[in-house]
Amino acid sequence: MTAALSPTGWHAGFLSILPAIETHAKIRFRKLSVERREDAVQETVAAACVNFKLLAARGRLDVAHPSTVADFAARHVTLGRHVGGRQDAAKDVMSPICQERHGVTVARFHSRPSGTVTDGWKQIAIEGRKVSIPELAAFRIDFAQWLRTLTRRDRKIIAAFVRGERTSEVADRFGISPGRVSQLRRKFEHEWRVFQGDAA
Repeated sequence: MTAALSPTGWHAGFLSILPAIETHAKIRFRKLSVERREDAVQETVAAACVNFKLLAARGRLDVAHPSTVADFAARHVTLGRHVGGRQDAAKDVMSPICQERHGVTVARFHSRPSGTVTDGWKQIAIEGRKVSIPELAAFRIDFAQWLRTLTRRDRKIIAAFVRGERTSEVADRFGISPGRVSQLRRKFEHEWRVFQGDAA
C-alpha cells in the first residue's frame, strides 16, 4: 500500500476517483431539478469520501473501484441517508423519501417577473399576514387550480387586476372598453366564488 493510499494518507487516492464519482452521481440524479441534483451530487461525494476513508482504515482499498464506491454512495443518498447518520423522515414533506412515497410535490415559491400570468395573486397571498398558514396554503392551491381553468388572456387580465392596475390601464393594455373591464371584474369574482362553492 502506498503512502497516498494508507489509512492516514488516503486523500490522494480519493481525489483520483472523485471525477468518476461526480460523473456517476450526475447521471444517476439527472432527472432531479437543478437544485436537488446539485445537493444529491454533493451528498454522494460526501458519502463516497467517508466510505473510502473507512476502506482505507480497514486496508480494503483493493475493492475501492470508482464505480463501486460511487454506486454505493448514490444508493446511500437515494435512501435519504446523510453523512452523520441523519435520515430523511418519511413524514417530512421536504424529504425526498416522503415526496416519492406519498406523491407529495413541493414547489418553489418565488414571485415571477412582472407581467407573467400569476405573479400578482402570489404576492397578495404573501402579504395576507392575518391569514393562517393552512388557509394561505389552501388559497394558493385553489387559486392556481382555478386559473388553469381560464384562458391565457383571462389569466393575464386577472394578473393586471391583482397588481392594482386601474380600469383605464387594463382597458388600454388589452384593447377593451372600461365598461368591459368592470364587467370582467364582476365576472371573475363570481366565477371564483362559484369555484369555491360560495355562490350558486
